[in-house]
Amino acid sequence: MKSESDIGLQSSRPEVSGSPPPAVQSSSATDPTPIALAIFAFALAAYGVRFISVNGATLAAGPTTEALNYAVLAAAIAQAVSGFIAVIRGFAYPGYVTGTLGLWLFGFYMLITSGAANKEFTPDALAWYVLLAVVPVVLLAIPAFMHRNIPFMIAFVAITVLLILLGLGYHDLYNALTAAAKTKSAPNLSTSVNLVKTSAYFGFIAAIALWWAFTVMLVKATVQPKGSAS
Repeated sequence: MKSESDIGLQSSRPEVSGSPPPAVQSSSATDPTPIALAIFAFALAAYGVRFISVNGATLAAGPTTEALNYAVLAAAIAQAVSGFIAVIRGFAYPGYVTGTLGLWLFGFYMLITSGAANKEFTPDALAWYVLLAVVPVVLLAIPAFMHRNIPFMIAFVAITVLLILLGLGYHDLYNALTAAAKTKSAPNLSTSVNLVKTSAYFGFIAAIALWWAFTVMLVKATVQPKGSAS
């Protein structure tokens, strides 16, 4: 399995002269975050399927489908639980990443289900919830770029672009629906549709990158080192 030093996950605490060295992870400690990555990739792929053929009618009807709702919920649970376990076991950075994204995904799930059912819900609420997530995602991506981990770099870039396009798409949807209500005319949703549809491609890219990272971790965790006992 990839160690923290392989993907920029080493401890960020400096070693102070005279202080004990950082605790070394036990060889029996297993990083649970590959499970979270695999399920998150599945949710991203489900997102791509949902929005790759979106049109004005389906976009205005609601933010998601039942399949995507459950995919987001599964990813939220896997990310949050894996992040909590990872932090306890000493895998700090992957725990921070999956824990943060997991809790955000749970909030996103609540917004697109019970929130969307509320009569006061507007597309702008979803837009701002998504756009504000760009800040923590960019911050979480810094170690991956510092250590030049290719699959995670691709995944973080794709997720960031996805969030921006999705947020702008639903912000434009809100403006189009508001303008149409004032003028009592049909809304022009072409820009919204194009933005959200483009974001679907980045969902697929992020999913592929995370499955790539998951495969590497899986192989490293299951291939027996040379010279070890059979």
